[in-house]
Amino acid sequence: MRATGIINSFSSLLITVTVPIFCGCTSNKFARELSENLSTNIDTLQEKIPAFEGELIYNPDIITRLYEKGGSLLSAKWNSRDRIAQMITAIRKASEDGLNPDDYHLQDIESLTEKIVYSENVEVDDVGRLELLLTDSFLLLSSHLSAGKTDPETIDPQWKASRRMARKNRDTFIDSTLNSNNIIGTLQNLTPKHREYSNLRNALAQYRKLEEAGGWQSFSTSLPKLEKGMSHPDISLLRKRLSITQGNIQSDPDDPNLFDQNLYDQVVLFQQRNGLDTDGVVGRTTIASLNIPVHQRIETIEANLERWRWISDDLGDRYIRVNIAGFELQAIENGNIVFQSPAIVGRLYKETPVFSSAMKYLVLNPEWAIPPGILKDEIIPDVIKNPKYLAEKNMKVLHLDGSEVDPSAMVWDSALLKRFPYMIQQAPGRNNPLGHIKFVFPNHYNVYIHDTPSRSLFLRSNRSFSHGCIRISKAHELAEYLLNNNPDWSPDRLQKAIDQGKGRTIGLSNPVPVHILYLTASADDQGTACFSKDIYNRDQPLITALKKTPPGTGSLVIRN
Repeated sequence: MRATGIINSFSSLLITVTVPIFCGCTSNKFARELSENLSTNIDTLQEKIPAFEGELIYNPDIITRLYEKGGSLLSAKWNSRDRIAQMITAIRKASEDGLNPDDYHLQDIESLTEKIVYSENVEVDDVGRLELLLTDSFLLLSSHLSAGKTDPETIDPQWKASRRMARKNRDTFIDSTLNSNNIIGTLQNLTPKHREYSNLRNALAQYRKLEEAGGWQSFSTSLPKLEKGMSHPDISLLRKRLSITQGNIQSDPDDPNLFDQNLYDQVVLFQQRNGLDTDGVVGRTTIASLNIPVHQRIETIEANLERWRWISDDLGDRYIRVNIAGFELQAIENGNIVFQSPAIVGRLYKETPVFSSAMKYLVLNPEWAIPPGILKDEIIPDVIKNPKYLAEKNMKVLHLDGSEVDPSAMVWDSALLKRFPYMIQQAPGRNNPLGHIKFVFPNHYNVYIHDTPSRSLFLRSNRSFSHGCIRISKAHELAEYLLNNNPDWSPDRLQKAIDQGKGRTIGLSNPVPVHILYLTASADDQGTACFSKDIYNRDQPLITALKKTPPGTGSLVIRN
């Protein structure tokens, strides 16, 4: 029997069954038996789950605290047919947030509900088990919606961005919720408040509809590539495939196989939404993206919903956000994007870390203190090959106290064999990879945002080329944005200071939060999804973890 029918039948029966059972209005004996059953089951839980580490959402201590003794009776929480119906509905709706309803005892709750509804003699064991299953499902679902199903420190140890934490007064919150009649509303209020989260929920709903309609077939062509101006039967198949995710695409009335301007525009749109080179040519890379099946797109959206559940609701009224996988920096004010710039991030094995900090100052015409890893892997080998390298690059060798060292007096061959006791610093200028501006937000990774003289790399769709720092194409514009409330630093004065070529530090009167994130799916306000390449291969471990049953699930199904 479908859950809706069960709930409706159960609702009518609860008037004559559940109310007297839980309230003790007519059946004191049943209420006392239920209290004893709950007490026994809770004692059993405490004995059976001591091995679990940490504060699990169904820690028996939490459950025990919820069931306070009133006289000699344990008071039941699910003493309203409406609460039970709402909880079952909430569990089923968990899929709308990318969670699996089966993780929350749905099958057992529905089976017990049906059994109680259609039993002539309701057994106290069934009611007691249903009570604890409903409580456990609420604890588990509320925890997952409020802070994520998975632990980012376990699934993605590199994730150090500001966390969304569970409520400190959780016991009071849970107890007050279970004593109210707004289970669904309370659980919905636990989800992230970011627009990006609700947009992704909309995208998930749209892709689930696509999946129900059959998704899309694999596309291939007998030609090396398809491009504007060509006419070929495969082009009709291309148009059909794109229409599934982008809406109907009109063909040329005289030649339906023509790759016309309309189709070209739609190919470019597809490439934009999937992090590809926007050349309008359908080659191997674009075809591979077209053929990612709908279920994988759904999994990617679900993984990124989970990442947003990790992220703090309070990122700041005004903040900088970098999406590593999207190769983009954005400035956000009151939830709206007010500035954005293409970005270059760390390559694989030199990954840009995920973390939060606060930008406190920027440096004009910065010097570059070369990190030890780059010294060993790149600079010192170049000096060994070319003794004039340091002079050509305007670099100098320094003691740690800042005093200069004569590089010609050094034995460079041995520098690779042991710890290099000096630092190498590059002066400002056209060869300096930091460009004209460096934006500093203190962190133990020594990562910062900076300008770059290498402009051509911004033309590429995959921009993972750095050693971990973040290069942006619009550094001057970002500096102007950050200083727009500072009357001492007009755009003209900023440019003049840069042109002087001298290093200068400009403090920000109000530090700006910086959040460096890793997100491989996003959506606009209409739920239109965009996908980024998983450059650091972090999606699959998260997808796998989301599919796993929570530790200990089923432990509340107690059979005496």
